[in-house]
Amino acid sequence: MLATTVVEVPTHLDLIPSNDTVSTKTQLTFHPDPSPILPTKADDNLRNEPPICSTRARLKAEQIMDIVEGYGSHQRTTAAGEWLGRSSFTPLVQTHVAADRAIPMVLPAFPMKSNNRMSKVIGALPDLSEELGLARLVNLCQDIKAVYLPGAVVVIVTDGICYNDLTGNSDEEVWEYGNRLRKMVAGKGYACIRFCRIMNMLGLYTGADISKAEYVKLCDLSRAELHRRCGQTGFDVNRLLKTDEDYLRTYNGYIKFLKVDLKFSPVTKGYDTPKQYDKRIKTIAKKMIIRGVEFATLVRQIYPDSLRLSIHPSSGQTKLSCPLIPQRDSFSMSPWHCSVAVTVDGTFITAHKASHREKYEPIEKDGRPYFFRERSALFDWDASVEFSHQYQQKLEIRGRIRGEELSDADLDKLALLAIRHKSVTFMPT
Repeated sequence: MLATTVVEVPTHLDLIPSNDTVSTKTQLTFHPDPSPILPTKADDNLRNEPPICSTRARLKAEQIMDIVEGYGSHQRTTAAGEWLGRSSFTPLVQTHVAADRAIPMVLPAFPMKSNNRMSKVIGALPDLSEELGLARLVNLCQDIKAVYLPGAVVVIVTDGICYNDLTGNSDEEVWEYGNRLRKMVAGKGYACIRFCRIMNMLGLYTGADISKAEYVKLCDLSRAELHRRCGQTGFDVNRLLKTDEDYLRTYNGYIKFLKVDLKFSPVTKGYDTPKQYDKRIKTIAKKMIIRGVEFATLVRQIYPDSLRLSIHPSSGQTKLSCPLIPQRDSFSMSPWHCSVAVTVDGTFITAHKASHREKYEPIEKDGRPYFFRERSALFDWDASVEFSHQYQQKLEIRGRIRGEELSDADLDKLALLAIRHKSVTFMPT
């Protein structure tokens, strides 16, 4: 389903079907050059209810922004301690509230797993780290829906092929990661989470689903088309890094994680001395910044009315920096750059795989390593059970054998786990 000259592309092409109030019939028309025609409101978004008055819309928008701001973590704030971007995003949210629409949010994220599987991540596919990151986004939408009935939607614009040729991850690997991620969302019924691939945003492909072969065929073309449409003639990345604190912060973050990520990557092969390696890392980091600037431009073109989320630390001036697996003493590593460990009280710790090995043991799911867990007798039961660790220190325990009763020792362990966790549910077979 390759596009020719002009194509009509449904918004949020990887839509997980739902019955929420956001229409799936709105369309974007893409032309060979940028500046896509923006969508108009579909008829089925209209309701037979009186419009919300401006005062009520403003108050409701402020209430929603209180919730959104609570999910952020920023390097700077206003003199009053507020998120710097709040004043610029509040009118946008108020417009959606006045029209009784779901609050749209857009997040460039979930590219692919780090290709350092030796010491950094537990595998190449989504695992408990991604589960937790997605659950946090869903929780944000649910918190908004609790005070505003139309709720909110997060569109994840997957940006893997913006960077994978620079880091040495294959196009096939990026497709597999994204495909598994979408299955995870569908399996959990996360109707407020939607996806859009770069080839769909560019109008190069028109379907919600795409085969691995079709995807790989479009990767190089997508990268080239992104640069053609959104690249800036004479763009000076060094000047940008000197004048933009957020991009400088992102660049420094790139350097930090790339030094570990690319340790076993083919893109650093032959750069053997520390000086050569560091220079190579900085070159790749700058290329990633350039691609990121281009992709950010495309995101603004396609989603001009969405509240912009980010997984990178920032001042918060132009986006909400939202850690996906919050940590007590840091911003948190992104799910695809870490292995997650679960403590005996259900706290999640993000770190490199190598640092978990001493205190935690690897736990498998569906026949592959999925996360690490603190070694404890509380997880060693007489009965055959499965532990499911969930967002916000919640724990589900499922019996595997129908009719099997819990021993007194198991009941004691269940009680101790219930004390340590915020919520424990036992589900016999």
